[in-house]
Amino acid sequence: MESIYDLIGIGIGPFNLGLAALTAAIPELRCIFFDQNPEFSWHAGLMIEGARLQVPFLADLVTLADPGSPFSYLSFLHASKRLFRFAISENYIPTRREYNQYGQWVVGRLSNLHFGRRCEAVHFNHSKNCYEVHVRNTGTNELSVFHAKHLVIGVGTVPNLPDCVKDIKNPNIIHSSDYLFHKAEILRSGSVTVVGSGQSAAEIFYDLLQEEGSGIFLDWFTRANRFYPMEYSKLTLEMSSPDYIEYFFDLSREKKKETLRDQDMLYKGINFSLIGAIYDELNRQSQHGSYTKKRLHTHCSLNGVSTDPAGYLVLQFYQQMQEKNFNHDTGFLILATGYSNFVPAFLEPVKERIQWTADDLYDINRNYSIDRSNSLFVQNADLHSHGFNSADLGMGACRNAIIINTILGREHFKVEKQVAFQTFGIPS
Repeated sequence: MESIYDLIGIGIGPFNLGLAALTAAIPELRCIFFDQNPEFSWHAGLMIEGARLQVPFLADLVTLADPGSPFSYLSFLHASKRLFRFAISENYIPTRREYNQYGQWVVGRLSNLHFGRRCEAVHFNHSKNCYEVHVRNTGTNELSVFHAKHLVIGVGTVPNLPDCVKDIKNPNIIHSSDYLFHKAEILRSGSVTVVGSGQSAAEIFYDLLQEEGSGIFLDWFTRANRFYPMEYSKLTLEMSSPDYIEYFFDLSREKKKETLRDQDMLYKGINFSLIGAIYDELNRQSQHGSYTKKRLHTHCSLNGVSTDPAGYLVLQFYQQMQEKNFNHDTGFLILATGYSNFVPAFLEPVKERIQWTADDLYDINRNYSIDRSNSLFVQNADLHSHGFNSADLGMGACRNAIIINTILGREHFKVEKQVAFQTFGIPS
């Protein structure tokens, strides 16, 4: 008899990896996961030495849903014989490299994860009442078909580029996600410009700032009114909770858009400690004059890019407060301009089963399904529906708990409620 899985996960980033870890202890769920990449490697192009997450270790793959899971970050440290050193250090925010190692450790302990497998199409088989997932082995080119009652789409996001550079093919223009793959060329370019306002821009600027011996000119432009830190006060952190998600989900579509426009500091800001480190390094360099090659600029929007006869990039900026245009020459341009969601092409055959908003986004239910039968779920595609916590690593475990509970039809994981001391809506 042909096997029908309870769940197929497409994409194995942190969120679907967390889903795999949480379902591993539920014997009645038969799950399998596929990813087109050859291995788990989280933000490889930004694996800058010393760069840290913006959340503490409790925001791992499983803890906020199942603190007793053998796949927790503490279990990883214990297995790696690093638990005591971690405790002694009292620095509870892991580096990005450590988090990536943790993810790879979890991958090595799960047998239902298959890398080098690209999903090419998803169909719905009405006679069997299940999905058919067409998967190609990227090594052998062999095509296989798998069947499942539920799908969880965790394909992640794609680099977002300003409109003015989308059609430009120039090896000296890259997205921040590719930074480390090009660092050698960047250091040889003579001058480099970073555009962006968030954590990635700050990490790259700080990394290049420390290459004092390279002699490069280094500029950092943002269209924001300042280089702002991530808001990290305790009452604000209460918004990273199921309570706030419930409140946000019930707002009107227009109120959601309006609210998100005012919440950049909650999920797009820079680590406070990193801002301090950048300032301290600039101050140190100022003592012997090399800081004059390093400049930071606010209120500047990138509106165009061209190339001069010598091959240098000419960036056209608009200073928003002074209301003036100006040009800036640079040898290399790094765009730390974030990421955006996309609808994968393999969903086209089941497009009619999916709920859509008026602006062609997934119309996501409270339980993260995007269809009427609660059989098709999405990861990290819910910014517009569930709020700024969409990409938060810690809230991924809570989202997975809700998805699993929905599939099981019972509350296997107890999602904490009434977490916040404050009331987000009308007091009851």
